[in-house]
Amino acid sequence: MDTEQIKETIQSCKHCFMCRHACPTFLATKLDSHTPRGYALLRAEIDAKKLSWTKAIVDRFYQCSQCGLCREDCAYHWREDELVRQAREEIIQANAVPDRVKEAADELISRDEAGAENIKNLSIQKDVVGKKHPDILFLTGAAARIETTEVLESAAVLMTAAGSDWGILEREPSAIAGLFELGYVEQARAEAKRLIDAVTTVAPKRIVIGCAHQYRAMTDYLPRMGVSMPEKIEIRHFTEYLDRAITAGDLNVKKVDDTSLVGYHDPCHLGRNAGILDAPRRVIEAATGAPPIELFHSKKMAECCGAGAGMFLTDPDIAELVAAHRLSGAISDGVETLITACPNCTVSFRRAAKAKDLTITVTDIGAFLAERI
Repeated sequence: MDTEQIKETIQSCKHCFMCRHACPTFLATKLDSHTPRGYALLRAEIDAKKLSWTKAIVDRFYQCSQCGLCREDCAYHWREDELVRQAREEIIQANAVPDRVKEAADELISRDEAGAENIKNLSIQKDVVGKKHPDILFLTGAAARIETTEVLESAAVLMTAAGSDWGILEREPSAIAGLFELGYVEQARAEAKRLIDAVTTVAPKRIVIGCAHQYRAMTDYLPRMGVSMPEKIEIRHFTEYLDRAITAGDLNVKKVDDTSLVGYHDPCHLGRNAGILDAPRRVIEAATGAPPIELFHSKKMAECCGAGAGMFLTDPDIAELVAAHRLSGAISDGVETLITACPNCTVSFRRAAKAKDLTITVTDIGAFLAERI
């Protein structure tokens, strides 16, 4: 968004409170300053030099998951999420960044090294790590290498079962989305260039991505930062790969009949922002014989899991409340097993379920399917 579009967003949103019910942070805290209108009012006062980037105001701008649900709910689709993201850029330029945000940015980058070290201990074929010229390069994201390792291990089972020639990077720069959303654009651009260099060295024919955050980084944030692939390479999310493999008969799925209480959570980056809605539902139906339970808020109107924009690092307490709210809604909808298609969503939900003692199982779509091959 350019400056004029930001101004138009501020002028429109500061007079309107119609989307406050769509803000996951507001639903968790009940603070008007956490609503899109609240952000627009604060930003208008700062632009008018009536307020400055005080600690209290900065804190508010780092307590937004940039999930985009307010934008989707708005009749005019004002980009409040981008307004917040650009405000973070200004906070960094004003040298007003809280220490916890600086630490979060450092942790996002350091997770890549931790992930590279951890894959040595996972039950995957060692020859796929750093494999040159594979048909498919599978990008995992950091969470699948560190916290939800079953995501990567299940993907290995599924791609091998489908007969695919695939590989993964030994070290995968996966902090791009998080850094970009925190406002660290130059650092995000540097990580993006490192990722492209790694992809170029491996030289795959196609890229399949198992993390919704990494998928948005590759398909949306890289072009916006002026970073491009050296040549045209097809990029697909893992759910699209699975859907195609099942349809083609490359994956033979055994339907299990005791999964009637399965629901699906649309990750914000995958559903609302990328429009990938049908493929994961077809994969689940192939494994259960029935479509998943649709949550009250689903598809492009799905609520956030709390992991967006690095909030699980910058403000874990609010992230936990956001995740718990989403899980409570799923339980009310009759869901006993909640499937998602992003390792970060899985981590956020599992933490909240444990902290709030919620009786619901959270699993990744690949792990769910791998048990039925």
